Amino acid sequence: MMQLGGIPVLLGAGDEAVAQWVGRSGRPLHDPVHVQFGTLADGGWYLRHLGFGTRAFPDKKAAWAAFRAVAGEHGDAAWAQTAVDDTPFRDIWREDGSRILYSTYGASLQACWGDRATQLWDLFLEAIAKGSRRRSTEAHSLLGGVIEVITYDDPLDGSRRHAVWEAVDAGSNWEVVDHPHYEAAEAHYLDLVHEHLDDDLPYLSSDVETVKVGRNSTAPPGTTAFGDGTLVDDDDLAQHKQDYGLPPRVRWPETTEPRAPEGPVSGMTAAPRPWSPAEVRVEDVTPRWAGTAADRGVNAVALAVLPDGRELLVTAHDDVARVWSAGDGRVVRTVAGHDGPVLSAALDVLANGHVVLATGSQDGMARLWSAREGDPLEELHCDAPVHSVAWLFPVGTPPLVVTGAEDATAGVWNAESGRRLAVLRVGEPGVNPVWSVAAAVLPDGRACVAVCSEGVDATAIDVWSLAFDHETRKWWNVGQVLAFALPHDPAVVLRAGVAIAVLVDRSVRLAAVAGPVVRVWDVRTGEVVASMEAPDGATGAVALAVLPDLRVVVAASGREETLLWDAESGHVLTRLSTPGRGGAVALAPQPDGHLLVAVSGRDGDPPRVVRVDVRW
Repeated sequence: MMQLGGIPVLLGAGDEAVAQWVGRSGRPLHDPVHVQFGTLADGGWYLRHLGFGTRAFPDKKAAWAAFRAVAGEHGDAAWAQTAVDDTPFRDIWREDGSRILYSTYGASLQACWGDRATQLWDLFLEAIAKGSRRRSTEAHSLLGGVIEVITYDDPLDGSRRHAVWEAVDAGSNWEVVDHPHYEAAEAHYLDLVHEHLDDDLPYLSSDVETVKVGRNSTAPPGTTAFGDGTLVDDDDLAQHKQDYGLPPRVRWPETTEPRAPEGPVSGMTAAPRPWSPAEVRVEDVTPRWAGTAADRGVNAVALAVLPDGRELLVTAHDDVARVWSAGDGRVVRTVAGHDGPVLSAALDVLANGHVVLATGSQDGMARLWSAREGDPLEELHCDAPVHSVAWLFPVGTPPLVVTGAEDATAGVWNAESGRRLAVLRVGEPGVNPVWSVAAAVLPDGRACVAVCSEGVDATAIDVWSLAFDHETRKWWNVGQVLAFALPHDPAVVLRAGVAIAVLVDRSVRLAAVAGPVVRVWDVRTGEVVASMEAPDGATGAVALAVLPDLRVVVAASGREETLLWDAESGHVLTRLSTPGRGGAVALAPQPDGHLLVAVSGRDGDPPRVVRVDVRW
């Protein structure tokens, strides 16, 4: 432990400062440390340290040796001589004998203790914990803090001190000041109790008889309180969430390893397979919908097949999204909360079987919902219209959500906390809007995010990789790994789309549609696997699905028809006549090997749903 040596002394008349040095560290929470030399009236020398007080030495040489020992305990500090000034010392070592041990407000002894500040402060905390609590006021239950007087023994010199512990809001403020005399500490305590009086947040308990005490645990109107004592204005909630995170409304399950496919799985070859299927059966299974989807056209559709075989479908439109039972056509749930049209939707199943829905809106928000109950789970503040949302389920972590927005960014968010983990920028706001995003977990555990944005004369497809550090529990943006471009007529505004799929043989396929062309790439090699002519008037809606035999199906929707292809050979599997229904398409493999297809309806009509059976 750092030892100054010498004899503790109080400076008085006749003592004279000779020189002063200041050491500055680049580390946070380390204040500049002032050290002052001077002569004593009795002929000796003193060394005055901002964190340890004043010690007397027989001569200058001994004082200088003590200074060098102190400097060694501030390993990375840069020392420079400065003008003699008592102000820094008086700010911490007060004239009444009190001293600031610790403070989140400003300078303190603890911030000037150098490399061993943590160990020293632990000694003080232990000594204070063993001390005698003399006075106490408990803050409002939402804040969870206290103001107290505690008599304790200084762990460095054994002197009896009286600490005033001020932590009214346990989540943000904390200051400990100790006094040599109890009466001064008590007077300080009473001043603090009266200073922090608040009619909206009355103390929970207090030993000051004149102080109002209440048992109300409700946060004031327009504020939100958290379990750690933090109280935030609702207007500042979004920024506070991004800066610090918030306690989750619900605990999300960590994703488990995917189950191995049932039955035999055919192997894939390195080269695309040129043969077409022996037979494709298409069955229209559109139910008699128990209602209409919207007053206007549907902006997005999403499909999910639950573990028990039931099928859910989502339509996004106006300022709501509806969850339908694709089996009997009834409305399971309608979710509302956006202040603008819902532009995108993504539906998926968590590891615990719960179904979750993500929606993106013109209002610059993405919202997460419990699909069956309709409960809001989280809000993601994207600050620009959200054209696309996608779920991402890395193993061993809560789910992630990917958003694509008008401001040329894709965001990667923690679904549980609502914090943005990464911002993937693809261009300039207003110039390169992100029309579509897709995400998948790669075989090596990394997250893969594909972003489709509009350029001047080409649609850009950018692919990023993110890795999770299980020790720090943080995600790191590994960087952009692939970039593709689909040229288009600059005079035509296109809404392009992108989709991604990972196969159990560790293959990864990426599909994109922009204008007249649909392309499929092998993500591992960056090579084009197949290139197909898109349906007339392609809307940018594209989807991928992996069948049990590892064949990949890609779908794209146009004004009059929706096409499905085998992504390996480029052969058309089927053409679904959908006059006036183009706009959105979704695919979902079924446990029996069939493929469920949903295409958005004309005007406000619900989607058309078909079942496709591909036999090779």
